[in-house]
Amino acid sequence: MNYLVIGEPCVDLIHTSGGEIIHSYGGILYSVISMAVLAGPRDTVCPVMNLGEDEFDNIIEIFKRYPNINVDGVAKASHPTRKVNLYYSTYNSGKTARLEQSTDPTYTIPFEGVKNFLPEADAILVNMISGVDVTYDTLSNIRKNFNGFMHMDLHNLVMKTHPDGRREHVHLENWREWCSVTDTIQMNEFELQILAKETKNGYEIAEELLINRNRNMTGLVVTRGKDGVSGFQRKEKSFGSEKYFDIDRIDINAVENPHFKDSTGCGDVFASSFTLDFSRSRDFDKSLHYATRIASHKASLSGIDELFKLK
Repeated sequence: MNYLVIGEPCVDLIHTSGGEIIHSYGGILYSVISMAVLAGPRDTVCPVMNLGEDEFDNIIEIFKRYPNINVDGVAKASHPTRKVNLYYSTYNSGKTARLEQSTDPTYTIPFEGVKNFLPEADAILVNMISGVDVTYDTLSNIRKNFNGFMHMDLHNLVMKTHPDGRREHVHLENWREWCSVTDTIQMNEFELQILAKETKNGYEIAEELLINRNRNMTGLVVTRGKDGVSGFQRKEKSFGSEKYFDIDRIDINAVENPHFKDSTGCGDVFASSFTLDFSRSRDFDKSLHYATRIASHKASLSGIDELFKLK
């Protein structure tokens, strides 16, 4: 199978709660590389991205370590690669908070940069790393011209970057439109809470997207870190002779990881492994279990250089 992965690379500067600073490549690279590692021997992974000229050669060399990554969709941009400072704090409750500070993102990917790869694609992962990776119009055009499976990680669509580089969560004005383009949509519990101006729980968001929008979507995925993942799936049911659609929820516990190192990129790896498994099995629950297990394994690995161990 041929997979497209759309999003933005970045350079992460991870400030741990212990005071250590870790320099790492991040962003869409977690999804691209983990998908290449987990894919089958005949599968191809094609990242579609704008890559700053300052890091272009370095990241292309990283991709070349994986023979099933096709770099034809990587375009060199004069804009520098985005740098993201990630500040982590761990509280007595065990919860971890993250503060982000970012430079300007690389250029948005136009539809013209994607359309030539659509005829050969079997599945697409869109990971909104910067929040401006693609526009809504581009995403809609991709959907209109592609009939295969599409999964999107909402990620930083609900983030605003201030002039000083500080980032904070904000409401997404046209969230119903954005979230109902793809077959499945992924977000973490914080993104779920901030998504709409009016407070809505997972069931309410799922009902809006999977039933009220009258789109043939499959499901909503809400990742919860150490608390696991919740999946909301559209199911056709019957009452007597009447047929109707309803929402089924499945809650999956996180897989305990005794060798925890770093949670950075776990959501990106979840997205890639879910996309891979669902594109093959079309089994929503199975794919949630698989992606949960792989994301937990990733937490024992540091940076993209250890992702080969996911195999």
